[in-house]
Amino acid sequence: MVTPSKRYVLQLPPFPSFGQLFARHGACTRAAICDDVFIVAPLAEGLALAAELKQVLKQDLDLDLDVPKFNCFFPGDRINDDDHTRALFQNALQANPQLAYLSGMDAGISTMGLRVAGVPIGNDEWVQQFVQEKAAAV
Repeated sequence: MVTPSKRYVLQLPPFPSFGQLFARHGACTRAAICDDVFIVAPLAEGLALAAELKQVLKQDLDLDLDVPKFNCFFPGDRINDDDHTRALFQNALQANPQLAYLSGMDAGISTMGLRVAGVPIGNDEWVQQFVQEKAAAV
């Protein structure tokens, strides 16, 4: 079960200025690595920030964030099935009309891991598989 106090990692594509948006969402922490920006927050707050970010950047700068490129990583062992997680995620989006801007975001949902600046972050099995695949490709 997704808990309100649990922190999740949302990966977003780059954008020019976002300090004011993060200031309005005190439960959210941000990090920028190379050309990616990450929101670390309880799920509801992170989604609210991502939806507002998409809307504000379109209105103020005429920028369209590519929502299908957004990623959401659910670390920990409470949920370990990506299909179940996608269903929970979609339920959260449908329950809050303010999150409609994120309706196409489910492509990057993972309970196993994600890459940050090319570095795998996730559970041991996912990281080991990533490293093995990368080594085989080299």
